[in-house]
Amino acid sequence: MNEFGRRVIFALFAAPAFLWVAWYGDNYFIALMWLLCMLMHRELLQLIRAQGFRPNYTLTYLVGTGILSASVFPEYAPAILLTSLVLIVAADTLNRFERQLFSLMGTLLATIYPSVTVLSFILIRQSDIDPLVGYGLILAFLLMVWGNDTFAYLGGKSFGKHLMAPHLSPKKTWEGFASGFIGAGIGLWLAMHFGPLDNYSLAELAVLPVIVSIVGPIGDLTISKIKRASGMKDTSTILPGHGGILDRFDSILLVSPVIYIYITYIL
Repeated sequence: MNEFGRRVIFALFAAPAFLWVAWYGDNYFIALMWLLCMLMHRELLQLIRAQGFRPNYTLTYLVGTGILSASVFPEYAPAILLTSLVLIVAADTLNRFERQLFSLMGTLLATIYPSVTVLSFILIRQSDIDPLVGYGLILAFLLMVWGNDTFAYLGGKSFGKHLMAPHLSPKKTWEGFASGFIGAGIGLWLAMHFGPLDNYSLAELAVLPVIVSIVGPIGDLTISKIKRASGMKDTSTILPGHGGILDRFDSILLVSPVIYIYITYIL
């Protein structure tokens, strides 16, 4: 079976399973996101290590778990984030590795990037008093990202002529980037019509496809740049036909804090 076939079969099972856990919510969803976050830490640590740096594995896992605990104790979130930053800086400062600055930067990236973005994703699920509405927001988020990715791929393949970032991704085009806005808009439309989002109007959420379509590709290119610097095609081989967890969540990671801020402080 070719790579595309493996990707389709895996997605047919993985996507419904993920949505089911997201619908169930509570600690089951937090536990799943914690597991995915730990796998992202592992992949990012390996990518950084491949570049010759020495990030602190133990500290990354421990502090990453501490940051995710803010979803259980939201009233302590600022204290948790500040303490996490202090711990990383203090521990790496005491490291005898002579290239300590590179070690510190690697540990900060491997720890903060996955954990803060995954935390934002969890907080989106918890962002409404009605749990079903929180699920509706997650559903809308995922449908917009999947719609954006699908239409960007189809648009780029059909009409793509102008490369977006050839030094990072030889296949991404500006035509595909523009097509992604249509897919994200369709994703929001589907979520509004078939998901529990009665608390929000289309006008209130209309900016979300724009956020997804602009910030999502930047998140994708961020991981692409890290992989290229590490000399690796995929972040790992854990997902059949898809590569690693970071390969599948690259578009979601960077955009989730932006959507959380919009939902929390604007809506």
